[in-house]
Amino acid sequence: MDMSSQPAMLSQKIARIGANVLSDFLKIPVRAQSGPPPMIHNGAEISISGKWKGSVTVSTCENLGQRIAGQMFRKEDDAVTGEDVVDALTELTNIIAGNIKAILPGPSQLSLPVPLAVLPSEHRNNVDVELFDDRQGMLRISLQPAEH
Repeated sequence: MDMSSQPAMLSQKIARIGANVLSDFLKIPVRAQSGPPPMIHNGAEISISGKWKGSVTVSTCENLGQRIAGQMFRKEDDAVTGEDVVDALTELTNIIAGNIKAILPGPSQLSLPVPLAVLPSEHRNNVDVELFDDRQGMLRISLQPAEH
């Protein structure tokens, strides 16, 4: 799939993947919208290699990160540790990237997810999707093609 020719359609598919994973797996309803994003604190990345090359980054603000970890590990939000958030985001990135890989040209392989200390900046070739929960928490999914 040539990302430059169909970014809106790809963005819609990625938003649907993210929303389905959060609502079905974690019971956290989200919706795609634009607006002033909250400060992003946590993220993880997976590289994709093969016919399509690039990466998927999933990042979130602190309160939604705690909520995701709480749901994933069946803990109250205030009992969630920073390590729980990192573990939950790397697993969530793995799930979301696996679903995104299925809509990209193949064959391809995923790397293991890695937590990010520094989140990537926006780039014009990225497909970025922002999903918000009912508490103004935001999850950003970014599909980044490799630079040639």
